[in-house]
Amino acid sequence: MKKITIALLLLMSIKGYSQSSTVGYIPSTKSIVLCTDNINLTTEYSPFGLYTIWGGSEELSPSDYRYAIPDTWGVNVGLFQNGLNIGAGGTILWSNGGDDYRIIPNVLIRFHPLKTITQNNRQTDISLMLNISQGVHFGIGLSFGRLLNAL
Repeated sequence: MKKITIALLLLMSIKGYSQSSTVGYIPSTKSIVLCTDNINLTTEYSPFGLYTIWGGSEELSPSDYRYAIPDTWGVNVGLFQNGLNIGAGGTILWSNGGDDYRIIPNVLIRFHPLKTITQNNRQTDISLMLNISQGVHFGIGLSFGRLLNAL
């Protein structure tokens, strides 16, 4: 646990910016999706980003610190000026009251129709999502083309 805390603190000290962020919801799993796109340090556009998915765990109690940690983490790449994002990561599945876990693959595909048409990667747009992990789930979100967060 100490090593994880130190690693997170080191990562938070890196100054980088996301030029685009997406907030979404997957109704069938009652999950919230948070994505940062175009993560870079020096250039106008970068195709790389990160995503997390928060879904309420039925195995963990809300007082457990792990309940507040996203159960899915992944990296994504933007194509066609961020009009299409394809991400891959892992989902933690807790079992036995949180004593055991296993990690399964997760794929998140996001389509931004207005960004695809205009080829403007910082435009505000809707996000149509397809999440593949223990089934196929559809979601919708909103992509903000402004600087919303600094890492």
